[in-house]
Amino acid sequence: MNIIIFKTSVNDLSDLEYLSHILDAVLGIGNWSFALEDSDKIFRVNAKSLTAKQISRLLTDQGFLCEELPYSLDEFKI
Repeated sequence: MNIIIFKTSVNDLSDLEYLSHILDAVLGIGNWSFALEDSDKIFRVNAKSLTAKQISRLLTDQGFLCEELPYSLDEFKI
């Protein structure tokens, strides 16, 4: 499993509703989520075959900021 995390400019449920059909079609239902309550509007993706650049382009092509964030599993005490 390859989880990629992004900072986005997706602001609210209206933005999310707009994107959900595209994300479901490309990434698959259940393979992505947003944390809109987070200041960075975190977008998490379980990427099976797409790269971070390809995923970022999905959002930027729709007019949203989408920047990959580095992370380490050490942060989560796993």
